[in-house]
Amino acid sequence: MKTGKLSLTTLFFFSAILLLPAACLKYAKGSKQDPKPSTNNTNTSEASLPDPAKKSLPKNWPWRGVCMPSAHADYRDVAYLHSIGVNFIRIQIKSPKRTERERINPTKAFYDELEWVDKVLDECKKYNMTSIVAFNYLVLDPASGVDDKSADFWTKKSYIDSTYKMVDIIARRYKDRGDELSAYEVIGEPAVDQGDGDKASVPPGLENFFKSTLAVIRKYDQQRYFLVTPGPWGRPTNYAKFNGFNINDPKIIYGAHMYLPNQFTHQGIKKRPRPVAYPGVIAGKNWDKDALEKSMSYLKNFENKTGALVYIGEFQAVRWAPNGNQWVKDCADIMSKNGWSWTYFAYQPDYDFWNPYMEVKNPTDAPANWNLKNSGTDAEIWQYMIKNYFSKNK
Repeated sequence: MKTGKLSLTTLFFFSAILLLPAACLKYAKGSKQDPKPSTNNTNTSEASLPDPAKKSLPKNWPWRGVCMPSAHADYRDVAYLHSIGVNFIRIQIKSPKRTERERINPTKAFYDELEWVDKVLDECKKYNMTSIVAFNYLVLDPASGVDDKSADFWTKKSYIDSTYKMVDIIARRYKDRGDELSAYEVIGEPAVDQGDGDKASVPPGLENFFKSTLAVIRKYDQQRYFLVTPGPWGRPTNYAKFNGFNINDPKIIYGAHMYLPNQFTHQGIKKRPRPVAYPGVIAGKNWDKDALEKSMSYLKNFENKTGALVYIGEFQAVRWAPNGNQWVKDCADIMSKNGWSWTYFAYQPDYDFWNPYMEVKNPTDAPANWNLKNSGTDAEIWQYMIKNYFSKNK
């Protein structure tokens, strides 16, 4: 999940973001044809879903892998990930993060991210791994104060059109890749944030956004899968009354991110109270492994009913959460039992508190005062994931 909200700056920066599609296209390779996405309204009551008996499977399915952003991960790390059994990488394009980190032009940051993706894909090909390209930071300029969790993003055509044009650039760039690239993701946590990071609404026109984005991709690429998920935040409980999107395409994957209960997994972030222990009563409800399985049962029921392919794109507990490792183990066990694909969040992430290498360095202190140390590949939860899950891919 995203952990912060950017403040509004000057009108100059707000105006600049609206010009980014033109700047991006100046750099793009190949055809300069603008995408013309479908804008037809659809009815979700009878979704077009794959026949379980006829569905094909992506390379290396089920995926047991890691999320990998560019902030601290080197493309040469793919060799290490292969050595421990990882068979799949969720390659995360985070242009605004690079813009802030390197203090460079947002358009240049976008293309620098794609050059990094190129190298990761080359390594995946070398080691017979596959990947999904995940593009979730759809407004490139962080100075705009707008992102895909803002109401303005979903209600102003300029932002949506900008996204389609950037997806066009990405799809044209990778259309001739081999099976080192299996799928695309555009918006893994669809939501309009209501202000506290937990309460959110489903973005207006979400199904049409997915249909139009897929139409852009299909102009160039008929082979790769496309990830969709109901909002808000991509939670598995969103599947409770969800019948699927009316998207007539045989290569759709339905996704979710598992962070429930948020009061536990995100404690200490954005002023959320800590410590919160697991298992235990959290926000008035008892949470243990059975409760976790119940929260994911809605997605399991959806899978059973529709035959859809299921992929959990992220799961993790903030590294100072009391008994956070047990929460991770319980989630991984449930997902394995269900036969789902998943990626653990995250390999060399932007923030230390999501890094599985991090462990509590002062465990004898009160949990509210716990701090983190980097134990590297010897971290207990990382070794557990290697021995119990990644090794199965071999």
